[in-house]
Amino acid sequence: MNEIFKRIWKPTGAYIVGSLGFIQLASVILENISSEKVFGSSSEAVMQATFICALIGLPIVTTAAFLFSYKKHEVKGDFEKEKNPKSSAYKPRIAVFPFTNLNRDRDSGFLVDGIVEDVITEFSMVREIEIISRQTCFNLKDNNISSREYKNVFDLDYIVSGSIRAVESRIRISVELAETESGNVVWSNKYDRKKQDIFDIQDEIVRKITIALIGEIEISSLKRAHRKPTENMTSYEFLLKGKNNHHKFTQEANAEARRNLDAAISADRNNAQAYAWKACVIGQALGRGYLEMSDEVANEVQHLLDTALEVDQNDFECHRILSEVNLSMHDFALALESGKKAFNLNPNDPRVISVYGEILLRIGEFEEGIKMLEKAYQLEPIPAGQNSSDRRLSALFFGYSLIQDFEKCQSLIGKIVSLDNRTWLLNVNLHKNLKKEYESLDWYKKYITQFSSLDWPVEIDRYHLNNPKLEKDLIILIEDILR
Repeated sequence: MNEIFKRIWKPTGAYIVGSLGFIQLASVILENISSEKVFGSSSEAVMQATFICALIGLPIVTTAAFLFSYKKHEVKGDFEKEKNPKSSAYKPRIAVFPFTNLNRDRDSGFLVDGIVEDVITEFSMVREIEIISRQTCFNLKDNNISSREYKNVFDLDYIVSGSIRAVESRIRISVELAETESGNVVWSNKYDRKKQDIFDIQDEIVRKITIALIGEIEISSLKRAHRKPTENMTSYEFLLKGKNNHHKFTQEANAEARRNLDAAISADRNNAQAYAWKACVIGQALGRGYLEMSDEVANEVQHLLDTALEVDQNDFECHRILSEVNLSMHDFALALESGKKAFNLNPNDPRVISVYGEILLRIGEFEEGIKMLEKAYQLEPIPAGQNSSDRRLSALFFGYSLIQDFEKCQSLIGKIVSLDNRTWLLNVNLHKNLKKEYESLDWYKKYITQFSSLDWPVEIDRYHLNNPKLEKDLIILIEDILR
């Protein structure tokens, strides 16, 4: 209401003052001329008409003033948005590049990378910033991409870099925060501490950098007392070795990761992350065919997750894995509960964001689900263990196909290197529903033979649609195609 008053009071006030002045002037003039001869009416009638015209003009002027000032305000607002695209809701976006390993022993690389990965995880729990995923940051090692290229591709504001040297029981860490635009160092520090102080060092790095970015605020997510995996350095080092082997995505490394995590658990039965990560490693083995699913394996995974949550109910990895397990079991209510907990604990981890988005799609929250999948794609275009963005793009295609956004779906199809059977079949279904020709198109012809021998009812069940009608329509559709 105050904003509206501000927009109209000046022109309206000017009109009123001008009208009163004009009426006074008219009164003086009429006293000195014959109104009958000039206007054909008495002076009283002329003054009455003048008053009426002034009154009629008041709402017209007021309305015009409001509309003109609103349009001006709107144009100005758009200009300011264009000039300052990063609004007050904008979150600083950072990347933590792999730290330089200053150790002579190359085998200690797992410790350097593990410490940096933990720092990235700590940042990902801070809601007030956005951080590029561990996988995306570590791709720098393999692709030799410059910080300038990373800035342009991921719209980075800041880069964290540093070096680590571990000498017997001591660890030395140098770290700095630099602006990507200017290259200026915003904050830097050096630490020379005992290895068992590593969690305190990680906390300080994250806290100091966060404060440098967004100021002195209360950041509840930095209370590591409830997240420190272990006080036992042997257990911690085996945990890091297990994670390091897990990220190699080979059968041999997967088996070694399980042995590492068993050793971490043996060294400290209260290392919650060791249980959670072992469940994750077994999940990788099942997904890649390194292990066969059995009741024994399923029970072991469930036991690991239950134990991890017993030790630490705030382990987001556990909740993430539980949400994936429940989604695969078609228990959408439990999947949503676990996915939401994982997201609340860690709103920047693309694995968490992705599975939460997938679950939201299954319960009909399409807009929010797509938003989550878009964010996962931005933070980690190429997921861990993949060599393309196909998985992220296929997840987005699934979301947009559910809302029948044909143009967006075809745009995504053009970016996918290799179509999976779900994306292919959903695209056929989309074309058919919208009565668009598809049988002569390259994407259709390329995969029809490849997918013809699949056990389609089983494959469609693996889509976890939570939509009996769509599931039935897809089965009928593929049967008609293969007839």
